[in-house]
Amino acid sequence: MNSLTEEELACFSDLFTSSKTGGLLHAKTDADVMADNALSVSTEIPQVLANILGEAKLTLLAEISHYRLWFPLVLKRDELGQFIPVLGVPEVVDILGGERSWRVTDLKDVTVIDNADQPVEVLSLSSSGLTIKMRHETHADMPKSGKLMLSNGLEVDVDFEPVRAENGIMAAKINAHGEAREALRQFLFSAHKAKYSHLYKI
Repeated sequence: MNSLTEEELACFSDLFTSSKTGGLLHAKTDADVMADNALSVSTEIPQVLANILGEAKLTLLAEISHYRLWFPLVLKRDELGQFIPVLGVPEVVDILGGERSWRVTDLKDVTVIDNADQPVEVLSLSSSGLTIKMRHETHADMPKSGKLMLSNGLEVDVDFEPVRAENGIMAAKINAHGEAREALRQFLFSAHKAKYSHLYKI
């Protein structure tokens, strides 16, 4: 096992110190905690860790009822070089009976338009899948990509992967990329807040 360099040792020494200044978190003995009954937190981050944190991909978890909200968390620097946490749009996960992306089923004016510019009604939608009224007889006839027309006026480009079809309804996995994925998450998060507004009251 490689030993730590002097710079790395200094970094960890700065992180965990019993002094009142410097470091990120101050590790204290039970006697120290009993003496002042407080834990000091500083915004000063050693440069070695600052470089790592600047590239880190972090996620913040919030739980409300039987839902988990996974917020992408990005650490950005302001003009003074201080880190500012910026939360992205969360993925809403339903953990009741298992873990899966939350699905909205009371959709209005949400359709899929395929390459032939034919709108198809969407019956349910999550960030990973949807169900639609079938217009094609077989899976092979279903388009591999199209536009998801959301009721807020946004158009989201998605790829399709049919899963099953019965009673005139087809279920398919979907995949959106980049800004399209962000727009879909925002739509679903807004729908969740609107439907379960009582859960978001402070």
